Amino acid sequence: MSASMTATLKYALTSDKKMLLLAKLVQWKNVAESLRILEFTQKKAAGILHKVVKSAFSNAVASWSAPESLYINTIHVGRWPKLKRMRFASRSKVHRYVKHRSYVKVILENK
Repeated sequence: MSASMTATLKYALTSDKKMLLLAKLVQWKNVAESLRILEFTQKKAAGILHKVVKSAFSNAVASWSAPESLYINTIHVGRWPKLKRMRFASRSKVHRYVKHRSYVKVILENK
């Protein structure tokens, strides 16, 4: 019987497509290896995902006694509501833009 531990981040200020690229990179890997990969990946989403994986790892260490046998089972990445913004331009014009948000859920399993 394998137990699971989760950590969730809501309202991450990056798009779900950018986050999903890094989630596929570290899924099904050991937690220590995935933290090393995310630490040296030069993307904004890598820093966000690093914090979530580290939080799930801390939750698992607090509950279980064998942190070296943990691996990332699944990472759920999804869309969240967008932030609609506007930038004022000259001649009474307005340029509208959208800031995308996402949520991340990391599930760790014990081998």
